[in-house]
Amino acid sequence: SIIKSEIKMDIDDPPVIYGLETQARALCSVPALDDSQQFIIGTQGLRVEHNQLHLLTFDADSNSVSKRIFDHGRDEIWSVSVAPHNPNLCATVFNRVTMDSGTNPSVAKRWCLWKLPEEEDNQTPRHRNSSEDALTSSSLSSVESLQSIGSIELEQQGEPRCLAFHPERAEAVLVSDGGLYQLGLGSGAVRLLAHLPAKDGRSQLRYWHAAWNPHHSAQQVIAACDSGGLRGFDVRCPPSDGPVVVIDNAHNGQARCVDYNPNKQYYLASSGDDGAIRFWDTRQPSNPVKMLRLHKHWACCVQFNPYHDQLVLSGGTDAKVYLTNNRSISSEPVLSLDDDLDDDDDDDDRRQQQPELDEDRTVSVVEEHEDSVYAAVWCATDPWLFASLSYDGRLVISHVPKSEKYRILL
Repeated sequence: SIIKSEIKMDIDDPPVIYGLETQARALCSVPALDDSQQFIIGTQGLRVEHNQLHLLTFDADSNSVSKRIFDHGRDEIWSVSVAPHNPNLCATVFNRVTMDSGTNPSVAKRWCLWKLPEEEDNQTPRHRNSSEDALTSSSLSSVESLQSIGSIELEQQGEPRCLAFHPERAEAVLVSDGGLYQLGLGSGAVRLLAHLPAKDGRSQLRYWHAAWNPHHSAQQVIAACDSGGLRGFDVRCPPSDGPVVVIDNAHNGQARCVDYNPNKQYYLASSGDDGAIRFWDTRQPSNPVKMLRLHKHWACCVQFNPYHDQLVLSGGTDAKVYLTNNRSISSEPVLSLDDDLDDDDDDDDRRQQQPELDEDRTVSVVEEHEDSVYAAVWCATDPWLFASLSYDGRLVISHVPKSEKYRILL
């Protein structure tokens, strides 16, 4: 029985696939207070009566998910995010369809803060969907309502893109074509703290994504631009001071996503329409410290593991999700096995294995998607779990291979 147990530990858990009945591109992880493993999906059905938010809870014991569904009306959801300080507070960016004069449809992009209702103890058990079940999300769960917390009208013309919650304070940055809006999130209210116009000299930029710098009390935010560049701002400074970080031509084409290294100051990663993942040191922004060319089309997202920053996720419109180990530029020291080797017969074998352990490499590729992957995120409460979402509505929950996990931990 001991031998069987050891063998089972070395077998990787299969991915869990959760299928939606409509298109989707909005996905985020939930920093649940009870350490449960949760994700939220926002649907983008183009001609449906009800788009929805699906709150999924992963059960590691059964390798399955349970769900709660919230109604979002006819709105086509483009982005969803959850507040680290309050997992019941989420934000969505969406297309709202209205009828002018009762006949002509009008589409406008909006954003809103929502409160997710608390789950009642006597609620009907939620449907479980394991990797062996049917891959479509049935209507077995009752649909719940969202409570609107509020929104603000944008000062400048332009469409909202996404909202990035502050990692520590009840604040956020709303990313839009017209600039970055620093928001205060009080109890039941939203207030404007500052507006950083999307201007670069005489040209008008369009921002697409932003991330807070987690170091030094998270006083800086960096945004990805349609020009292919990156612009970082210190929120303590007046907007007239301009950016404190400027990386021109970070990508050939639009910069799609940016993320800070959680463990190593000044380091960040970006992805763009050139299919590249580039790593930057903001003190030397003229050239990237490392570049990965994995995707054959747009690289839509990139994210560091929240604990082990050598592990990086990226997803793209080539329907691929790559998990890479970039140890050479991480906070993890590259140690030499020679320091700890004893004079025994196994020394030569261990030295031969050393390059494999120290080299940067692709750890795994998620092959279960058949359409463009617009989002790939790490689980906020489990460093060995991640999820990816493709436009056809397929969510894949995957694990870091156990062999890689053991290399990092041991």
